[in-house]
Amino acid sequence: MLRSARSYAFVVPRFGESIVGGAETLVGALASKLAARGDHVEVFATCAKDNRTWENAFPPGESIEFGIPVTRFPVDARNLDVWVRHQIRLNDGIPLTLEEQLEWMENSVSSSALYAHLRSQVSRFDAYFFAPYLFGTTFWGSLVCPEKSFLIPCLHDEQNAYVDVIASMFRQVRGAVFNAVPEGELACRLYGTIEGGAVGMGFEPYPAAEVQALSPYFASSEPYILYLGRKETGKNAQVLIDYFIKAKDSDARLSKLKLVIAGGGSFSDLLRPAAAGRADIIDLSHVSEQDKRRLLKHALVLCQPSTNESFSIVLMEAWLLGCPALVHAACPVTKHHVMESGGGLFFGSQSDFAAVVLELLENATLRARMGQAGFQYVREQYNWDAVIERFDKVMEGFQLDRELPAPSTSPR
Repeated sequence: MLRSARSYAFVVPRFGESIVGGAETLVGALASKLAARGDHVEVFATCAKDNRTWENAFPPGESIEFGIPVTRFPVDARNLDVWVRHQIRLNDGIPLTLEEQLEWMENSVSSSALYAHLRSQVSRFDAYFFAPYLFGTTFWGSLVCPEKSFLIPCLHDEQNAYVDVIASMFRQVRGAVFNAVPEGELACRLYGTIEGGAVGMGFEPYPAAEVQALSPYFASSEPYILYLGRKETGKNAQVLIDYFIKAKDSDARLSKLKLVIAGGGSFSDLLRPAAAGRADIIDLSHVSEQDKRRLLKHALVLCQPSTNESFSIVLMEAWLLGCPALVHAACPVTKHHVMESGGGLFFGSQSDFAAVVLELLENATLRARMGQAGFQYVREQYNWDAVIERFDKVMEGFQLDRELPAPSTSPR
């Protein structure tokens, strides 16, 4: 049966081809594929570019990014003193009153001009998709017309997820498009039954000739563990550094092993400034896509130590290049991927880490087998046809209708 084209809007706090971020990359890729197959797709975002300052950097108005129409709106003024005070308390596990929660969300990144535009455009779209879950643009934006609002939450098991106003948002929207099965399970555990399902992101295999031609990044052939991502404690990069140093100190068989850390931030952000002076820890900043592939292709293993992941794009990129993965046992999503694929191993302690790394170092057959298993997993489960089929199946579960009651007045 011929499928009717749909009209979808994606709302994110920041968006652009120059922006590096998991949620932004996933939204851009999914929106592009939906547009390419004939759906009408638009993206609405703020003028912010930096996810630390949230200052207006892009000009307001329309542009084209990833081949998709994008309209940006100025970020509202924020009281950072209020937001930081509440966020610190949340991080420390101190409950906020309902008034404080609303104050915390009121001073998140937000745009009243964006919400006004969403209200004016409701009749044009079958569905609004909001990502990720913890920003004001998602909270306030999804309440403009909750009957048409779907979350792409990128949800983690963290203090912010337990806030009452976040729970209220999940319960009011129409449903959610999750990145992985464990993410959906977490949402249902926290908020009750959430309609929707797991979709994820698709990937195109690299041409075999291109993969074969990827030369080593380093002149030396010494083995290295690779970490790709921001140098921040939220990603557990400091745990990887500590485990690596202890493993090397305790086993001479690891003497030639190196740790390569590539991404934004600094070792000072990780509270490990002394690690930057070690010859066996190589600190790289942002690398090009080509160099990232070179690093992955020739790594002993990609280590993803984060316990807060809703998908992990870099895991899929590693497997597409036949690189096995090592993930943290406390992360349900990455552990799920590893167990489903057979493409890697996981660790829960420093001794686990040391034992697994030694096994990977000494067992080339195991590395090759896991790399191939990971490749097959991505090719079968996360090719774009499979992803779009899952997306359509999730959305078919909802009776989408552009003609709905007038949107609610913004609670702001």
